[in-house]
Amino acid sequence: MEEDVKKSTREEEMEHRQAILKDLILRLHAGDDYEQIKKEFKEHFATVSALEISMMERRLIEQGIAVEEIQRLCSIHAALFADAVTYGQPPTPESEKPGHPIRVLKEENVAIEATLDRIARLLASYLADPDPDLKTGLLKQLEILWGFEKHYARKEYAIFPIMERYGMTAPPKVMWGVDDEIRGLYKKFRRMLEDGQLDNLRVAFETLQQEMKEMFIKEEDILLPMVFDSFTEDDWLKIAAESDEIGYCIVHPESLWKPERATFETEEMMGSVPEGNIAFSTGYLTVKELETMLNRLPLELTFIDADGIVKYYNDGPEEKIFMRTKSALGRDAENCHPPKSVTLMKQLVSDLKSGKKSQEIMWYEESGKFIVVNYCAVRDADGIFMGVLEYVQEAQDIRSLTGEKRQLSE
Repeated sequence: MEEDVKKSTREEEMEHRQAILKDLILRLHAGDDYEQIKKEFKEHFATVSALEISMMERRLIEQGIAVEEIQRLCSIHAALFADAVTYGQPPTPESEKPGHPIRVLKEENVAIEATLDRIARLLASYLADPDPDLKTGLLKQLEILWGFEKHYARKEYAIFPIMERYGMTAPPKVMWGVDDEIRGLYKKFRRMLEDGQLDNLRVAFETLQQEMKEMFIKEEDILLPMVFDSFTEDDWLKIAAESDEIGYCIVHPESLWKPERATFETEEMMGSVPEGNIAFSTGYLTVKELETMLNRLPLELTFIDADGIVKYYNDGPEEKIFMRTKSALGRDAENCHPPKSVTLMKQLVSDLKSGKKSQEIMWYEESGKFIVVNYCAVRDADGIFMGVLEYVQEAQDIRSLTGEKRQLSE
């Protein structure tokens, strides 16, 4: 009974704090004076946990505040909370080991900051004297800086999904939006530099630099404390494995992080596979899902095994370029081609099987169509030849594309 009373009291206190936080932030969004809100915040809160910030943002979104609006004032929120955010617990010795995702993130932030500082110095020299060599140097440093794309991608594709699994849905949406804004600022600055638009170049860079440096604070003082209590070692191992797939920014981990524990298996990373599904290293599908998906591709697929036998074709686009029927299955692939093509096909398969080639692409125009045919060697993890994948596409529509399209069609 006493525990229930204590629990109720804690919940009431949490709700009271949430109500005050929401009121302050809503007033901030409505345009009230920042200094007055900051004063009231300090009167009510000596500290505020990263979890409370997460809950507050989620409730604002549920209340109808647009994610974009929270993103717009994200820097002001961060400044308001900067000296009050508390860690659930201090970083562990494990998280400080080389290769641990937390250490990697912090090391990359140091490298990004150093690159931004180099660009700032080069830019000052270039604006004083627009020398072509300085411009070349700036573009090289910008290419290095673009490594931040992998840094952000690791958050978005390795860390955010786990946060959402623990119910932290609002912070990923907000931070991903700010990440995209920073990507846009980078591309704008680079485009201005390449086009020789010098008038506002300094302002464009300073805006980018400020946003990127503020992101360091958001990641290290808000994001990491928010997840530290919830994420398990298995979660960090999954993030580390996926980080290797996505890539790193400017600097690479000194070594692979291997905690003192049993090997982390793929099954652990994926979770349990539902009954009736085929397990792959990157997920699982039912046979129906797999077949429907393969048939939906705008490609005609054919797989020929290591012995030259046709094992599979999909029922691809409605209008076929190369006709396939079930009578082809189990036949020698040579017998499925007209006599005039046999010599070429034998040479192609020989080159793919021997390793002389890994891929061959052919293309031609016929009856108003632009046809692209790809032949790829399929090998297992040990490099053993498994067969040839052929995929054929009518690409006239793709060939005629110009400009860009980033919006939905009507």
